[in-house]
Amino acid sequence: MRGFRASLSRFRPESYPVVSTSLLVRSKAVLQAAFAALALVSAAVSLAAEKYELTGQPAPDLVARGLTGENVRVSEHRGEVVVVSFWSGSCNTCRAQLEALDRIAKTYASAGLTVIGVNLDENVARAEKFARAQDVQFQLLVATAKSTGRDYRVDRLPMLVFVDRAGVLRVAHREFKKRDEEMYVRELRTLLNE
Repeated sequence: MRGFRASLSRFRPESYPVVSTSLLVRSKAVLQAAFAALALVSAAVSLAAEKYELTGQPAPDLVARGLTGENVRVSEHRGEVVVVSFWSGSCNTCRAQLEALDRIAKTYASAGLTVIGVNLDENVARAEKFARAQDVQFQLLVATAKSTGRDYRVDRLPMLVFVDRAGVLRVAHREFKKRDEEMYVRELRTLLNE
């Protein structure tokens, strides 16, 4: 009993709330971490639901007219890794993506990379004006068949696809953020090294 009383005499009630508060703060942090992890899993499931259905299939052939009147076909570039970027003259994000693709094209052209920008505007005059305002070294195609967007299942702009040397569509990206450029480079280097 004496040991118990000695333990009680050392007990300080004022220290108990500090311990309790500390545990609550830790519990809150654990809950926040759990919710963050749940949000990441939810985002991954959402991305999986948006899987691009043409991945792993031969890329649909595409014929379109460039700014100087030449016709370009994606199939003409077999043996090269081809990036096809779908854009619109009314899309500001498209402009940023085209600039990023131009930097990539300049760096990897000698390794067998071809970049083609494809307009999906119905207004060809607006598309030509937009294309002429871009300072890019790769081909910007302005007049495309109406079925082009459907053939490639384009549901957002900008959108781009990577076609491997055998003509198989391997990767698709919807929309564009500045940090995506590094991801494009990693994925394209993998395809170029195959």
